[in-house]
Amino acid sequence: MPVELIAFTADYRVSGQIPLADDRLSDMLNSVARVVVRGALVEDVVNGGPSQTADLTLTVGSLVAVLVNGRRGIETRRRRTVGRPARIGLARFVVTGTLHSPVGSEAVTSADPAVVLAGRDLLVPLTEAVISYERGDEPVTERAETILVNRSHARWIDLDDDAAAGGGDEDESPLERRRAYNTSMVKDFTGAS
Repeated sequence: MPVELIAFTADYRVSGQIPLADDRLSDMLNSVARVVVRGALVEDVVNGGPSQTADLTLTVGSLVAVLVNGRRGIETRRRRTVGRPARIGLARFVVTGTLHSPVGSEAVTSADPAVVLAGRDLLVPLTEAVISYERGDEPVTERAETILVNRSHARWIDLDDDAAAGGGDEDESPLERRRAYNTSMVKDFTGAS
């Protein structure tokens, strides 16, 4: 059964349909190395400009965030969790929502995303989530029931009561509160570590 995929790489917003090979999109994406999106609409979030349509093969590791709406999978397979407001900076994106941890797990208070997200799947869900970014010079905000964030792309994390509630001035965007690193991702070929 095909499902709608809206995914972000470091520089692009990609939307299209992919076949769902699992109960939930998050389970499928966390179990495969790549996905093929036929007739994907590709939008450049760095420079704006016209959208393009192309067949794409995306590696799951290159996905920065994925918007998920609809099916939540089989209810009997869900685990009880405790939600905590979170705001995560991913390359040029800021995702705000509720980060869930298993009931009874120790609450982590670190500001280091590698510590907070350790031991989780590569794509970590935030529910009732918002992604904010700039397309060209225009601020953009998109909402989704769940946004999967790639923990390997997380640059910073705020865990507090103000993170998901919006915190501060309602007219102030999440990008203004704490900016994500806003430049193109470039591979380092120097071999320096």
